[in-house]
Amino acid sequence: MAEPQIVGFAYGFRGAPGQWWHDVVWRGLADRLGQEAADAWMGYAFELAEIHVHPEWHGKGIGRAMITTLCAGRRERSAILSTHDQPTAARHLYASMGFTDLLTRFVFPGGHEEYAIAGRPLPLT
Repeated sequence: MAEPQIVGFAYGFRGAPGQWWHDVVWRGLADRLGQEAADAWMGYAFELAEIHVHPEWHGKGIGRAMITTLCAGRRERSAILSTHDQPTAARHLYASMGFTDLLTRFVFPGGHEEYAIAGRPLPLT
């Protein structure tokens, strides 16, 4: 029998004002979409902080299962995440799960890479 192995990990949490990522993304949304939209998306959001699957296990439903499990039973209005703003397998997965781009070409303070901020209403269906 094969040794058990870790093939992916993911975590998330309810975002709140005063948290770096939350505040930076809220400001980005407010600047581009307006404060009302920023509040609607970020006011009571579940922030998917990390979602990683080992490349050998891509395309096997593991990322989808992790996101679905993390979001199950959450009471927040929305799920929000950031991902590289490129046509990656991750972007395809998020879109297939109903996440839409809220911001594109977003650069975090001190960084240079472009990210997309994506969100979707909860619950996942």
